[in-house]
Amino acid sequence: HRHNSWDKINDNDIADEILKAYKWNWQIPNDKIKVKVENGWVSLTGDLSWNYQKEEAKNAIRNLEGIIGISNDITIKSETVDAMETKVIEHHLQRSWALNADDIKVHVNGTKVTLNGTVSSLYQKEEAGRIAWNTPGIWNLDNNLHVEHNFADSF
Repeated sequence: HRHNSWDKINDNDIADEILKAYKWNWQIPNDKIKVKVENGWVSLTGDLSWNYQKEEAKNAIRNLEGIIGISNDITIKSETVDAMETKVIEHHLQRSWALNADDIKVHVNGTKVTLNGTVSSLYQKEEAGRIAWNTPGIWNLDNNLHVEHNFADSF
């Protein structure tokens, strides 16, 4: 079905284009966004973990043909994010061959991570900090890991 320039682009076609745009954008968890199109006006709803995802959901489709306007009514559910991020960081710490993650306590509060516990080298302390920093949405790090050299291990 062809679009003449005076034809209005069909709402279903717009919705399809939006879903396609989301599918190819790794920053957008597209299964969590509901898209409704009425006469070229797009309404976005759903729950996302991060504000950058909400912004990206709008920016990714801003220039699509046929869209007259966008209502971005996506809500940010951040109270569960702390727990999710804690799990993500703990998981990454466990996967690191350099660390004994059982000795590290992770606490996430908003955009801030606090690491407590003991490690056996400065390298391990830095490695744990690097892993925490690499978590999306983390802007502050309190690395309170205590380095305890265990000389029994070195003989």
